[in-house]
Amino acid sequence: MGSSRPQTSRLAEKLRDIRTSFSFSQAQMVDRLKEQKLPSSLTLYAGNISRFEQGLREPPLLVLLAYARAAGVGVEVLIDAELDLPNRFARSMNLKLKRKPAGATKTTTQKSKAPKKKRGSPGLHR
Repeated sequence: MGSSRPQTSRLAEKLRDIRTSFSFSQAQMVDRLKEQKLPSSLTLYAGNISRFEQGLREPPLLVLLAYARAAGVGVEVLIDAELDLPNRFARSMNLKLKRKPAGATKTTTQKSKAPKKKRGSPGLHR
């Protein structure tokens, strides 16, 4: 009889932050994880990444190790809710905070592009 273990809090968020910091799609993240020498018997698809990031499933230990290697962090950073990802991953976390609601327009201030007056001799006018 199997026993269920408590879900690791913040794991899904950290996995998503790692992927988005690389600007990878879920399929690209699969490729990056496979580069970390996952065993060939372990099949991994973009759908798996989606479920890991939604907290619907927890990745196997070897997949967590691949995430940690790809991100350059220890596995304990991923599984310990009290440890945060390094600041280099803060970009993706800050983007989530700064995103505007759908339909909002981006306002920027641009310098006026009025035509410049030509310099010439002060006495010559056309």
